[in-house]
Amino acid sequence: MRLAAVLLCFPTVGLLGQEPLETKLVIEKGGREIGREEFTLRGGRAQGAPGSSLTALARYPATSPTLKLSATLDRTAEGALSKFQLEVDGPTGTTIILAAGSGARLIIRTVAKGSEAGRELPGGPDVVLLDDQVFSLYCAVADLATPAGKPLTAVFPRTNRRASFVARRESGGGGNSRVTLTGDISGTLVTDAQGRLFRLELAEAGTVVSRAKD
Repeated sequence: MRLAAVLLCFPTVGLLGQEPLETKLVIEKGGREIGREEFTLRGGRAQGAPGSSLTALARYPATSPTLKLSATLDRTAEGALSKFQLEVDGPTGTTIILAAGSGARLIIRTVAKGSEAGRELPGGPDVVLLDDQVFSLYCAVADLATPAGKPLTAVFPRTNRRASFVARRESGGGGNSRVTLTGDISGTLVTDAQGRLFRLELAEAGTVVSRAKD
């Protein structure tokens, strides 16, 4: 299978030791800071291909973290998934999750110490890859949102969760864009003029993600 071959070619070198990224976020739950995230969102992909590339690193807690997550999300100029890599470094070891999509298929490969597994899921242009602890991935949701409301399906590769929701773009101020989320994922997200996550509120989870002031 071509997609399986693509997944096998993905590098599995971690991002956990990389240099600091340009945008920093504070992650709070129930009014208490639980972690920090930093990310870079750039136009274009590897080898000059059109689209966008997001690189993120999250730490829980921010100081002396016991859990680190790094993610890469590349999307085409049309917003379709080009490459996804998530590395999770926790008390039980390191797990790497890779994903690629084409048409109506989404193939996910999970690699951990002593084990490897793959699975195929329904994909398509209305599917976004998210994670419960890497929130800059919501930038892709903001890109796909429409004033009329865009029905989307979120796939959480680490937990196998799927969520159906609607992303409705509202008017913003100061160059920011505001998106309301309803359905299995409910809340609001705000991005700046460059499409970078500025603030995210997930009401049911009690999670608030905002730009760091320091």
